[in-house]
Amino acid sequence: MKMRSGLILVTLALATGCHSPMMNSVRNEAVPSNSGFLGDYSQLKPDPKREGALVYADRSVDFRQYSKLMFDPVQIIVTPSADQSRVPSEAIARMTADLMTSFQKALHPKYQIVTTAGPDVLRIRTAITGVQAVRPDRNVTDLIPIKAAFNLGREVTGTAPRVEEMTAEIELLDPQGKRVAAATANRKGDKTLPQGQQITWQDLTAITEYWGEGLRQGLDRLRGDMH
Repeated sequence: MKMRSGLILVTLALATGCHSPMMNSVRNEAVPSNSGFLGDYSQLKPDPKREGALVYADRSVDFRQYSKLMFDPVQIIVTPSADQSRVPSEAIARMTADLMTSFQKALHPKYQIVTTAGPDVLRIRTAITGVQAVRPDRNVTDLIPIKAAFNLGREVTGTAPRVEEMTAEIELLDPQGKRVAAATANRKGDKTLPQGQQITWQDLTAITEYWGEGLRQGLDRLRGDMH
């Protein structure tokens, strides 16, 4: 099922510590919806080493020539909610900052993050997809005003667990702008959420750290650095 129509796309440039803009072997066999961020998903195949991940890599490319990474501003793709709720800008800023903090933590010091293109620089496009805005509860500070979009193909009752579909979509481009690798990674292999339950900031940190570790391991494998 694709959600190409009616998506709200929020793009934020992030300032990192160096002032640079950042970024299905599950039993239920549910597949996340494609947001359209990556364009072509036909090349993606299940990653045997990462649960809930689909990956693609151009095996004709020598990834060892790339020692630096440059991140495009992170994008948040939000599925419109029935009540037309919107994710507050401060929540979007924190979500994107948390994602890039997790990426930096996982990549440092092995990979250098830069702000300018070059012949040894891979450009990375990143999005968080499969989230839906909810009205914020001003009395609760640890909840993000979003909930994960769920696999609507499953029949569930009010409190039955549904597989969470919040997903990171990542694309690696060479200096000429050609796609050399891509991936989607969700967290459904790690946890389920009751129907309609919101996500806490602690939940999000665990999710983004999982994605960051997956990005580093994927880069290591592409460069032949896995032992």
